[in-house]
Amino acid sequence: MKLVKANIYGFGKWVDQKFNFEQDYQVIFGNNEAGKTTLLNFIKSILFGFASARGENKFLQYKPRNNSNYGGELEFLAPDKSIWTVRRVAGKGDGEVSLFHDDKKVSETNMSKIIGNFTKDDFENTHVFDDKSILSIYGLDENKLETEVMSIGAVGSKDWLTTADKLNHEAEDIYKPRGQKQPLVVYLKKQAELQEEKSEIENQQHAYQRVKNQLEETQDSFDANEKLLKQVSETVNNLRNLDKKWSRYEQLQRQNDPDAKENQISNEDWEEVLKANQELSTLQETATTSQVSELNNVEKNILDNYHRNQARLDYIRNQKFELQNLQFHRDDMNSKLLQVDTQVDQLFKNHPELSEHMQPLTSEELDQLTPQVNKGNNLYLMICGVEVILAFVTGNPIRIVFGLAAIVSGLWYWYQSQSASQKSDLSKYPFIQQKGYSGVNRNTILNLQSTVIALDNFHTTQNGLSDGIKSIEVDLNKWRKILLELNVLDESYKKDNYNEQIEKYFAVLDQIKAKADLSAQSQEETQKIAADKSQRLDKLHDNISDILQKYNAITMNAFVQMHTRQIEDQKVITQIKQDKDFLGNDLAKLQKYESHSDLVDELTKTNAKKAELSDKNNELSRQMGSLKEQMQQIFDNKHYQRVVNSLAENKQNIIESYDEWLSKKMASDWIKRILNIATENRYPKMIDKATQYFAVLTNNNYIKIDFNQKDIVVTSADKLQFDVHELSKATTIQLYLSLRLAFVTEILDLIKLPILIDNAFVDFDISRTENVFKLIQEIAKNNQVIYVTANQPKDIPADHIMKLGEEDIA
Repeated sequence: MKLVKANIYGFGKWVDQKFNFEQDYQVIFGNNEAGKTTLLNFIKSILFGFASARGENKFLQYKPRNNSNYGGELEFLAPDKSIWTVRRVAGKGDGEVSLFHDDKKVSETNMSKIIGNFTKDDFENTHVFDDKSILSIYGLDENKLETEVMSIGAVGSKDWLTTADKLNHEAEDIYKPRGQKQPLVVYLKKQAELQEEKSEIENQQHAYQRVKNQLEETQDSFDANEKLLKQVSETVNNLRNLDKKWSRYEQLQRQNDPDAKENQISNEDWEEVLKANQELSTLQETATTSQVSELNNVEKNILDNYHRNQARLDYIRNQKFELQNLQFHRDDMNSKLLQVDTQVDQLFKNHPELSEHMQPLTSEELDQLTPQVNKGNNLYLMICGVEVILAFVTGNPIRIVFGLAAIVSGLWYWYQSQSASQKSDLSKYPFIQQKGYSGVNRNTILNLQSTVIALDNFHTTQNGLSDGIKSIEVDLNKWRKILLELNVLDESYKKDNYNEQIEKYFAVLDQIKAKADLSAQSQEETQKIAADKSQRLDKLHDNISDILQKYNAITMNAFVQMHTRQIEDQKVITQIKQDKDFLGNDLAKLQKYESHSDLVDELTKTNAKKAELSDKNNELSRQMGSLKEQMQQIFDNKHYQRVVNSLAENKQNIIESYDEWLSKKMASDWIKRILNIATENRYPKMIDKATQYFAVLTNNNYIKIDFNQKDIVVTSADKLQFDVHELSKATTIQLYLSLRLAFVTEILDLIKLPILIDNAFVDFDISRTENVFKLIQEIAKNNQVIYVTANQPKDIPADHIMKLGEEDIA
């Protein structure tokens, strides 16, 4: 956008004034108070808003004294030759703005087409050059000067760089490599002093250190032993748990997992076959005649009995398999009882001295029977031997004395042996007779204990099986009583194959019911009944055949045998599952042992190891107590402890100070790195242009500008390099101006507003001022420049000059 006109309604001294800006660069000059700066402020205010009435900003409002019409408009020529007009007048906030495109009012959001995303501060920091901003460069120290120059290239970066410098100063207030009073430096010195003091105390106490080392070594041994003890204790607990589960594991070992390949008969198919077979038998046995036979008295009694007790009889028919299961369990227990009886008989066969009445002895009773070594008696035998030897090596009369003494010792040994043999009489122990060991010698009793325990276990198993059989017999007797009550059984029937009798009873009952049904039919339906019977028989045959074929059963008997095997297999499978659920993850552990004795041996060894480690722990604990007492006796370590505490506290202070120093230092470096990254795409081109502008302004005395991580370096025509702070103030202004103008021309793709220069170079000599105008003419080829000054410019075409107070004002 190119500014072509300014129409001022009222702004400061200007009222109802118009200005034309037709040229790429426009030089406006006039005496002081001619309104040059007011004109530039008018342009900024229309674009970005009027100044507020608060604080010092109220002096920048420029409200006219004699005219209430405050504001005006700016007219811009777009690249497509269309006209954009910005109008701003007094109103709320920074004024009421209106935007027109070729005299057509458009939305205020289109202001971005003119000013982009720039704010008033952005515009002043990039496009506005005045004596205030230029002269401020003279008053900056080295660091601030570098910051000011470095900030060129990223909008708003000056505040960030100022923050970075502030953070860096704050970090240096905490620590400097050659500092003396900074907190972190003081803490580091104090840490070294405390370490030295601690070392001196420790060097003076060699004995204390030696005991301390011993204590640490003992503590390490104690900790290692404690860890091992914990592991062994866990192993003992695991082994004890396995020992408790061994009997259930053996039971699982004895079970054979049934073959699951056989197709399992479903309950629905089984019930359907039974019903179909019963109906088939009934139909086959029922003769179809033209004349229906009547029921005899016996049949009528059976049918009447069924009607009176129908619910109970139907229950018996449905529960007959439960009765069959009771009989199966009883037979199974009888089989197991027979096996145990055989094992008991084998036990008596292998141990003829074993008696039914023998009971296991307690540990106290076994201790009483265990023979004790008579140490005192052996002493007399040793004395006798010594005296015999002395009798041979000494002379008379001492030899005779030793000989007599040897005889006396030998007689006393014989007397004590006889007394001990008399004391070994078992009759004095009352439990010998009570537990069935009368007439059995001591060694036999001791050797029989494992066999007696096994016999006792067999008796326990026999009693359990006998009790189970008796319980089932009670249930079977209950069934018999019920069957007798319902006339299913006859009193003369003495067997217990009740299921067979139930089948026979209901077969007869079904026949009677069928016969009764037939007798109820009229003679006319006899033919139909015969046909239905035949059809029903065929259907029943087909149903039974389909189900038998489904399970690959050739005959009905084979099908029944298959179902019986299935029930038996299911019981085994259920028992195996219960055993496996009980054993859980321990099953794999139990399978590692070939026998129970292997498990018991490992448990015994592990228990012994645990006791050994526990004893060692107690001994190490006692040693540590003794060493601590020795340390306390060597010296009072309160002073030493104070030094240690001071070291810890000072270390914490170092860490906190270091963290604060590091965070500020890193934050400062991070800001500068981020700004470098943010502007790195524009910097190369900007530096190239700035180098050209700097050469123009300095008459080619400087030919290159370089940026490193922190500094700007310029190269003179004679190849010498200078940092920014090594340049003269005037040359620094030229460098600053070159960078500012280069940045403005580089961001033409973002914003293309006119550059405003307000008496910025009043301190320049004639040569530098001429160079500035040369540079303005060069820049104006791509970017409009409005330059106001109080001095008459030379060598500037007349159509580019506007003098305030004359007719050039439109």
